[in-house]
Amino acid sequence: MRGFRVYGLTGGIGSGKSTVAQMFLEHGIPYVDADQVARTLREPGQPAFLAIRNRFGTTDRSQLREILSRDPQAKRDLEAILHPLIRMESEKALAILNEQRPDADFLLYEASLLIEAGRARDFDGLIVVTAPLENRITRVMNRDGCGRDAALNLIQAQLSDEERLKSSTHSLRNEGTLEDLQQGVKNLLDQIRQA
Repeated sequence: MRGFRVYGLTGGIGSGKSTVAQMFLEHGIPYVDADQVARTLREPGQPAFLAIRNRFGTTDRSQLREILSRDPQAKRDLEAILHPLIRMESEKALAILNEQRPDADFLLYEASLLIEAGRARDFDGLIVVTAPLENRITRVMNRDGCGRDAALNLIQAQLSDEERLKSSTHSLRNEGTLEDLQQGVKNLLDQIRQA
């Protein structure tokens, strides 16, 4: 059991969760990015690299994405390789961050698949970032340089906002300007600090 507070932060692709994490950081709330932890684990010489190559015959992200889109079992196999390693490395990173920033009111753990990985109840609270579908599609198209259909497929392959919200203790709706989102983060931060 941790001796410090950690809130989970999640949201679907294109929801703006990474932007929200950065905004919290600007208010003195540091975070661990589970997606970055996963990328590190997949590098040559790291724990997941060989296991992924042995199972899928490749570690190339685009080739893996293609395999995963055709084979539901492949997705489960990849998660079985990565999720325990991500959890272990993330807990280490949170402990180090807590030592480096003992002044922080709490820490954030940002993860795309936090609920899917069965970790929704592992934190002092769970913040879910949501956004209108069209906004998400546009963000994914701009970020990945893909077409509308590909962006929509990526979004629909994940849990819906409604499903995510069932596990949340707090939510942020990202549907206005950047300033609106900043105000939403500030309001939520005040609410958490007062809890």
